Amino acid sequence: MDQQVIQYLKSKSLTVIEDDITEKLEVWRQWYKGAVDKFHKYKVYSGKKKLELERKTLNLPSKVCQRWADLLLNEKVEINVSDEYTQAILNHLLQQVNFRVRGNNLLETAFAMGGGFLIQYWDGEKTNQKYITQEYMYPITYDSGRLIEAAFSSQKVIDGKTYVYLETHLRDDVTGLYTVDNTLLKSRDTTNGVSGSLQEVDEAFYAEHGIIPKWETGSKTPLFQMIRPNVANREAFNSPWGTSVYSGALDIFASCDVIYDSFYKEFLLGKKRIFVTDGVANINYVKNGEEVETVEVFDPNDEVFYRIPEQDDGVPPIQPVEMALRVGDHAAALQTQLNILSQAVGFGSNGFKWDEGNVSTATQIISQNSELFRTLKKHETLLRDTIIDMVKGLLYVEATFAGDAAIRLDADISVDFDDSIIEDTAELRRQAMLELQSGLISKAEYFRQVYKLTDEQAMEYELKMLQEIVAEMQAIPVQEEPEPEV
Repeated sequence: MDQQVIQYLKSKSLTVIEDDITEKLEVWRQWYKGAVDKFHKYKVYSGKKKLELERKTLNLPSKVCQRWADLLLNEKVEINVSDEYTQAILNHLLQQVNFRVRGNNLLETAFAMGGGFLIQYWDGEKTNQKYITQEYMYPITYDSGRLIEAAFSSQKVIDGKTYVYLETHLRDDVTGLYTVDNTLLKSRDTTNGVSGSLQEVDEAFYAEHGIIPKWETGSKTPLFQMIRPNVANREAFNSPWGTSVYSGALDIFASCDVIYDSFYKEFLLGKKRIFVTDGVANINYVKNGEEVETVEVFDPNDEVFYRIPEQDDGVPPIQPVEMALRVGDHAAALQTQLNILSQAVGFGSNGFKWDEGNVSTATQIISQNSELFRTLKKHETLLRDTIIDMVKGLLYVEATFAGDAAIRLDADISVDFDDSIIEDTAELRRQAMLELQSGLISKAEYFRQVYKLTDEQAMEYELKMLQEIVAEMQAIPVQEEPEPEV
């Protein structure tokens, strides 16, 4: 959290909830990037001096978050609206704000950093959406697990200069309607090279660059939504801050990287060496009774050979040394830690596998009784509400600023997540078809099971298919049977 932003908000008589989150965010960020201070770069005393070393890493925190993002928000996730026109507008808006790509990226980062936010707004030309992590959020009002009021900061470059763009979402205590204050802040003139506090730009600056300084939304629903893992904050239960999905697995990450680094050094230090004495490493050529030159027998650039002084009698002049590599021991130890990690982050006991030098993830169909299934459904509970509120926000901004009165803001919205990893979709289709052909289920029920439609959508789809079939049959020309020959 930027203390200059906090001071500016306080100067506007706003109270910012300040928790001790900065240090945790930095720790989570370092693990996510795979470069943790005093762990991945460390010092070892060699007997003469301290050597600065760098520990190898498997980048497991990023792999964990990438997998959760791929499971929760992939291309198979469907967002449906009961009104056909509104559905078409929504599909256009989702593509316009690049939700399929940036939403997945934000979810990955939010699971690492504890949380992220989707913010809908009008950029002067079209409906748009911001994707930011929770480190740029300044909570103002938080009640019963819901963030009511907050400010969000970002950077905005105008005419080559960088400004702090601050959006403050406030709710009126009487009407319950939200107001969004858009503020551009710049640093005060520096004194002796030290930057001063933030100050707001002139009023004319907003009009000159097409920025709406205050927007009375007329909505009781905030135009921001939080994406976070469904993980409790163990230190502060009623905190507006989310917790990283791997907050309880940092020690396991460290163990995995220690083993992997040792695995790497096992081959680096255990490769074959051949010690040779000077007597066999050199050949003296004599020409015309005079010593001409000394020629090295072995390639001086070959690191396998190591020159040593002449040894006592009985010591072989060539001594090969081959260290026994503990490949199996390292692989078994690493797999054990991966199993523990998989359980700690909600993937069950077999979520990761050490396979031919790489960490791979399980791809088989999972059981509905497995830990991964239960954790997946747990995260989907929060994400579903977030996506539905995001859709409402996008449609509201589009209807308000684009003036599209045909958008149905009261239409039903549903989110169907990808269940292909949970259930065998081919088997589901086969079983549903057998039941339909046997007369055990209706066509509408078939559509509900196979295409995940709601009751209303299934009935409408069945009627639509029936009308199309009838129309196709009527379009077939009727051929009269030829009269029988007499």
